[in-house]
This record gives sequence, structure tokens and C-alpha cells, in this order.
Amino acid sequence: MNITITQVPDINRNIDQAKEELGSRIIENISPLLDEFYVSKLNESRELTEELKSLRKKVIGKKDQLQERILELDRKKKVRKILEKVSKLTSVGLAYDTSFKNEVIVLLKVLDSLPNNKLDFHLKDITQMINKRFS
Repeated sequence: MNITITQVPDINRNIDQAKEELGSRIIENISPLLDEFYVSKLNESRELTEELKSLRKKVIGKKDQLQERILELDRKKKVRKILEKVSKLTSVGLAYDTSFKNEVIVLLKVLDSLPNNKLDFHLKDITQMINKRFS
């Protein structure tokens, strides 16, 4: 039989006290490794949190840009519809009336600066004129 020499002391006193000493030695040897691991994971978690915050800010910025573009696109669609309707009115011959002609000229000059509700109003108005003419 071979006797292996270890650094674990032989127990020749109280077993509970020996367990406590053995546990404290294990903790002394392992705790630096766990502390390093914990700190590295904590730093990684902080970096990921910061990256997530920056990505959220970018997404919110892109979302705002897209919403602005959608509003601009809707506005341009309304302007296009108004211009198509005015073109239809001129091709039919309704735009040759002097009072209507002056209104259309003023409308075309200020079309880009009108708010959306005014665009809607003029689009409805011109559509009603066309409908009256063809009904």
C-alpha cells in the first residue's frame, strides 16, 4: 500500500473545526478566480447595457426620421392629386372661367406652403367641382 502525502491535515481533533479550516482554505484558493470572473461578467454586462441604450437611441432617431418622411410623402401625394385634378379641369375646359382661373393660379402659387388641412380642403373642393361637371 502506498501512502500519498497531501496538504490536507489529518484529523485528530474536532471534526467541525477541521471542516471549517478546510472550507476556508478552499475559499481562499477559489475566491480570486471567482472574483475575476464576476468582475469580467459585470463589466461585460455594463458594456452590453450601454450598447443597448445607444442602439435604442439610434432606433428612435430612425423612427422619427421615417415618420417625418411618411408625413412628407403624404403631403406630396396630396399635392400630386390636386395637380392631377387641376390638370383634368383644364383639359375639360372648366379652368377657363376667369374667377376659377384666378383661384387656381393662386392655389398653384401657394400650394407648397399650405398646411395639410388646407390641402385636404382644396382637394375635396376640386373633386366636387369635377364631379358636378361630369354628373
